[in-house]
Amino acid sequence: MLATHRDAEDRYTKLRLAVLDEVNKDLRSSQPNLRAGLIDQMALTQSKRWDYSPKRRVDWDWTEGYNAFKYRHPKRFEMALWNNGTLASLSLGKPTYHGTKLRLDFIEGNPENGKDVRVFQTTFLALAGYAEALGAAELRVMNPINADVRRYYEGFGLIYVAKGDYLFVRL
Repeated sequence: MLATHRDAEDRYTKLRLAVLDEVNKDLRSSQPNLRAGLIDQMALTQSKRWDYSPKRRVDWDWTEGYNAFKYRHPKRFEMALWNNGTLASLSLGKPTYHGTKLRLDFIEGNPENGKDVRVFQTTFLALAGYAEALGAAELRVMNPINADVRRYYEGFGLIYVAKGDYLFVRL
């Protein structure tokens, strides 16, 4: 890894941590059982358990996918959401080329949690905080898995763009 890449990784990791610290302050008062953090080895190990769930809707390898994404995108958004010590969700995104928009490319909730933990609400809060820190003026949620999920995101004020298969909201 080049020194400039390492510098970017370090600089944006500090920014991600600051945003997640603010999210955790909000969670302590509203949902004390939840904690947001960076994706680490413990999160990736717990995500492997999802592979065996018959309720899982996607077949994405978080370990391999995260490691490749992490290397290519030092400015990335990432979050592991924990519920009482159990991994509730993982999410990854990246700013657009000019940095005016922040994309959420991957989000997956623990398939065994069902609707017990509303992971998108906290992810949306963290995503908006990171977008603000980067100076991005728009959030995008890429490729919703189905129409029900798309409608759920629309409930947060996001607008669907069929041509690009994404939802967006201006900040």
